Amino acid sequence: MFKIEIENAQNEILTLTQNEDAYQVLSVSGIDQPKANINTTKLAAMDGAMFNSAYLNMRNIVIMVRINGDVENNRLELYRFCRSKENCRFYFENGSRNAYADGYVESVECPLFTNSEVMQISIMCPFPYFKSVQESLFDISDAYGAFSFPFTINDPIPFSIYAANRQTDVINRSESETGAIITITALDSFGKVKISNATTGDTFTLTYPFLKDDKIIIDTYKGQKSVYLHRGGARVNLFMYIAAGSTFFELRIGKNQFSYQIDDGDSDDAAEITIAFAQLYRGL
Repeated sequence: MFKIEIENAQNEILTLTQNEDAYQVLSVSGIDQPKANINTTKLAAMDGAMFNSAYLNMRNIVIMVRINGDVENNRLELYRFCRSKENCRFYFENGSRNAYADGYVESVECPLFTNSEVMQISIMCPFPYFKSVQESLFDISDAYGAFSFPFTINDPIPFSIYAANRQTDVINRSESETGAIITITALDSFGKVKISNATTGDTFTLTYPFLKDDKIIIDTYKGQKSVYLHRGGARVNLFMYIAAGSTFFELRIGKNQFSYQIDDGDSDDAAEITIAFAQLYRGL
């Protein structure tokens, strides 16, 4: 059993499956792994070729839908969600995965003068991966247990302690490296924050007079890298305050070990840091 939905540019969602009074999905192509381009160089006196690079092509999702019931109205309703050249979001859910792909409607073809109208919808997705609907979220600070025995009345007994351990294993179960959204919430004033990925050796440092309740959003996804400060309803671009040598993190497949320092370790309790990202899938 699977579920398919289309979201249009106005953020309205239409369910195409389990809706056979209006629509019947006949087939869907383009949800398996996209084709890769392998670039090589042929060298003289060498068997085969030398590998140079490889990349995935755009994803082309094609949906075939039979229109049932009030055919004319249902066809026009489907037009409203699939308009040529406009962006849309394709959702697919089955027993294993719940994911989506963003794309643009390339074509919508529907012969009108037939006994059974079947519409073909072609969606081109520049980013070839599917993204999980549910994001993974990791917090660098957490609580740990601290039970003490034997029991004594004179001294208080901590049953748990909230501790900034400032280090966490971020697990990327994607089928590719991926960027992330790093959110820093200021609990007090500070002037410098440094985040490190011990797995890759990369660091990212910001120097700025941060105030309590500031929120810093770092976007490390390819094609949309940015750093913004949100303060009192205003948004400030902090790109020029990134320290030299900083790297916009990419999460490797598997375990990534993150840590951080505030004001070179003197004020590490002055911020909370979370890392959020969608799992990437090559196919469903």
